[in-house]
Amino acid sequence: MKVTTISAESLTHEQIACWVGLQAETKAYGSPLVGPYFAQLVHRHRGDVTIAIASEAGADVAFLAYHRAGRGDLCRPVGWPFGDYQAIVCHPSYRLNVETFLQGAGINRLRVTGLMDPTGLIEPNVLTPALGFRIHLAGGGEATMERLRQANPKWAKNLRRLANKLNRELGPVRLVLEDRDPANLDQILKLKVNQYHDSGMTNVLRPAWVRGMMQDLINQPSRDFGGCLITMFAGDYLVAGQFGVRQGSWFHPWIASTCPKVHAYSPGIVFLGQMLRNSDAIGLETIDLAQGHSHYKSQFARHPITVFAGEVGAQARAASHAPAGFSKLVSQRLDLIAGLEPTLAGRLHAMTQAVLTAPRRLASRAHEKDVHRAETDDHS
Repeated sequence: MKVTTISAESLTHEQIACWVGLQAETKAYGSPLVGPYFAQLVHRHRGDVTIAIASEAGADVAFLAYHRAGRGDLCRPVGWPFGDYQAIVCHPSYRLNVETFLQGAGINRLRVTGLMDPTGLIEPNVLTPALGFRIHLAGGGEATMERLRQANPKWAKNLRRLANKLNRELGPVRLVLEDRDPANLDQILKLKVNQYHDSGMTNVLRPAWVRGMMQDLINQPSRDFGGCLITMFAGDYLVAGQFGVRQGSWFHPWIASTCPKVHAYSPGIVFLGQMLRNSDAIGLETIDLAQGHSHYKSQFARHPITVFAGEVGAQARAASHAPAGFSKLVSQRLDLIAGLEPTLAGRLHAMTQAVLTAPRRLASRAHEKDVHRAETDDHS
């Protein structure tokens, strides 16, 4: 096996076609986040994406995109924190030696947050499992919603009640698929920034590379690869929306926003139901909600996938050595900032904000627990 590393901008048309072809051969690799187009998109705005390529007998058989963290040994997921998934996209019949591959690429420690390994290339006991909430729309959106109704009639009835309440009290619910209005995207992003501010969380939309990436995507609404904005109105009010990236029939939303003034109507839950029901109209077969917030995602994605978090590589830190409790929260925040902000000035700003907003963050975390309990009671 020969391993080479190149900048994302140096990928040839043949290599891109091979990578996309490997994604198509193994369905789990269909996510836009583990393909060449996302790697190149991030590189255009950050300039620091490296591609490791394994080849055998002159043919490319595996690809991995990543960021190298400064001069150290640590490598991070491409596009973090928007790169919810990672994978060594490999030919299904090739038994890649991951240790040799990583060593050949000069990767001693690769941090992963949602590693997909459908062919069992990596020893799972060195990592921590997590659930990825992925909705496969087998038979179409209507058929999917009917299966969800049969699995949990009480939940489905409540979903209809909430949608009817929106219709009755605010105006007809209307979904805009592949919304091209930049004003609507601005509103969705502003709602999310306000949410970050109110909760004391890191504003992941602040860095220039993120803003540039979002603008690039909305200007590139191709179904082959590009941005996808879906919004929901109640009468004249924009009450919810999601923006993310799609590759073919696979949609991975990043930014999910709702208008706080209509919180009592649970617009986010209603939005998901409407999006699933109407997904056929824009050719979606997979909607990927990624990890976290299982209390509502699990109602729509009833068969989540298992992904892995931790580190791989010759100098990887074992999951058992990871910090716990308050130390874990601090470590996660610092790691988020280090991956998000490529400049020293950006990291200093984000760390200062993290200290200043700590009281809001603690209060928000307590409130989320209360809301989680209420929603579990209401939507179960």
